[in-house]
Amino acid sequence: MADELLSVNEVTKILKVSKATVQRWCREGKLPAAKIGKEYRIRRDDLERWYEEQLRAPGGLAAQ
Repeated sequence: MADELLSVNEVTKILKVSKATVQRWCREGKLPAAKIGKEYRIRRDDLERWYEEQLRAPGGLAAQ
């Protein structure tokens, strides 16, 4: 599904980082997300694109 929305918890399992980290990335605009009510939602396509960019960037995910 192209427009599949992922919760913060789903993203934490995919990236293997803490919930606080994903929430911080969303809040700071480092990870493309929409806030729906009190929760962030991340489109799967955006997450995959963001992840690929992080792998190519100097410092990448380790610098986050």
